[in-house]
Amino acid sequence: MEAIFKGANVYRNGAFVSRDVAVSSGRIVSPDELSAGAVSFDCRRFVLLPGFVDVHVHLREPGFSYKETIGSGTKAAARGGYTAVCTMPNLNPTPDSLENLAPQREAIARDACIRVLPYGTITVGEKGTELSDMDALAPYVV
Repeated sequence: MEAIFKGANVYRNGAFVSRDVAVSSGRIVSPDELSAGAVSFDCRRFVLLPGFVDVHVHLREPGFSYKETIGSGTKAAARGGYTAVCTMPNLNPTPDSLENLAPQREAIARDACIRVLPYGTITVGEKGTELSDMDALAPYVV
């Protein structure tokens, strides 16, 4: 999709300025790059901001889905303008190994509507005695 947001208030160099912002395939581009069929929106009354990232969320799945699920939590986050969240590791099982991280990754792939970056635990079972296999987890967690 291509769109141009006309007259949006954009924060630049310490102040809000009125700007046209062109977007193509989810990326900001020069307005000259848009085709004649681009959708135009009058945004003079709006502030245009990048997507927010919340680095401390409790999506509670797996293990505590009666409190919240990845699906319900990411829908709420998206509604609030968040495009990514980092989910805390106090789950059951705790994401302290690739085996224990697998159910969470599967739920994220199946149910998340925004980007979800899971945290891995520092210690096995969050007990503080034995380090998790951080080398194995590193490509999949933050």
